[in-house]
Amino acid sequence: MKPVLEARGIGKSYGPRAVLSDVDFALAPSETVGLIGPNGAGKTTLLRILLGLVQPSRGRVVSFAAGGAIEHFGGAHTLPPHVRVRTWTRLVSRGEASCDDRRPIRELSRGSRQLLGLATVLARGSLAAVLLDEPWEGLDPDGARWLSETVRRRKGEGCAFVLSSHRLHDLAGLCERYAFLADGRLEVREAADVARGPVRGEDLLRAFDSIRVPP
Repeated sequence: MKPVLEARGIGKSYGPRAVLSDVDFALAPSETVGLIGPNGAGKTTLLRILLGLVQPSRGRVVSFAAGGAIEHFGGAHTLPPHVRVRTWTRLVSRGEASCDDRRPIRELSRGSRQLLGLATVLARGSLAAVLLDEPWEGLDPDGARWLSETVRRRKGEGCAFVLSSHRLHDLAGLCERYAFLADGRLEVREAADVARGPVRGEDLLRAFDSIRVPP
């Protein structure tokens, strides 16, 4: 089966500092991949390269999805504060969602902004893939449950996901594969290789520790 997108030999450097080294990655239709790594490891950089927002220093990304079929959300801080909620909902969902909230986005709480950003992106029904950066950040328990249930439902409809998060207990059991990023290297493991039974947060932490290069 042809992947939704594929990265081949990706490297990214900022001056003398190498952030990513020879990263290979492919996202299959209807799968969910959890992206795990410490702060500053390059997770957001990798997501932006996959989206075509940042050019790699080496390697290339090939997208097999139709134009506009891959979406992303980078967090509440990325929403424009002066745009009205109802306007943002209509524009980002491309008319597939609506609301009557006339407030500017800046008047929403952080959690409400996060939920708005997620809900408007995930309202689009024709997406091949969605890449989310720290999607559970700021969500209350109801919001976190809604997000996990929505990811499962959309996956069943054929949408693929990359979920970058420090919330290991939320990622656990939600993904078919887990991609661990450390020291510029990306190692991808099947869920069955992370744990014999259902994957738990401590299983992900143990797997991450096992691939880190000793200082």
